[in-house]
Amino acid sequence: MRHRYLAASLVTLALLAAIPAAAQNPGLYSSALRPGMHSGVQTGRASTSRVFVNSGNPKVFDAQSWSGATLGLQWEIRCGVENTLTPPDYSLYNSGTGTGLITFHQTFTGGTFTLYSDPSMPQNWVSTPSVNGTLSTTSVVSQVQMVNFVPIASSFTGTTTGHFESGCTLDFAMSNGFGVGETPYLAKPATYPEFLAADCSPADAAHQFGTWGDVNDIIVSINNDCATPAQRSTWGQLKSIYR
Repeated sequence: MRHRYLAASLVTLALLAAIPAAAQNPGLYSSALRPGMHSGVQTGRASTSRVFVNSGNPKVFDAQSWSGATLGLQWEIRCGVENTLTPPDYSLYNSGTGTGLITFHQTFTGGTFTLYSDPSMPQNWVSTPSVNGTLSTTSVVSQVQMVNFVPIASSFTGTTTGHFESGCTLDFAMSNGFGVGETPYLAKPATYPEFLAADCSPADAAHQFGTWGDVNDIIVSINNDCATPAQRSTWGQLKSIYR
């Protein structure tokens, strides 16, 4: 009978060893000082590529943290793809004068995210060098200010959800975003995320089309809702169970 318990414990140990330990630290994280939240999230920069110089699907979203000198040191939200065009809202736009606000609603599906360890954060949000996951849906709402048929300013907000490899979920909100440039009026600087093709590879030289901007406020919720145990049991703990 004792041998049977020992065999069962070994099987259990093998199964638990196959369950990935959660490397992210649950909590609310923010780029600004907010009550009840851990600060230290870097603000970011984003780009949205498109097929033609000023239009066309698929569009691909790419956002990364910005340290002031380097992209993507702390977080990346990459390769959400928009295939369905939602008609813009022209209710605040005067088509006769070409002046007013045009509102765009975009939905990007799929993609990946990565959070990188940053010991400079008051509470480091991951306990391993990096943690990866898959995105579900990214929603972006942007407004473009037009004057005499020329875009002069734009702002945007975005939210996305995803799953870590451990099964826990992520909510990532970007607000106070401001558009910086758009083709064909300007060429994107290298200090903004690269334009991506629909297969997530860098867009080739003949398809450097899209928009780019700054993300100035971020709130991230790392949720403690894993479907599987987050920590592995030790051999000593298992032996005590089957004594």
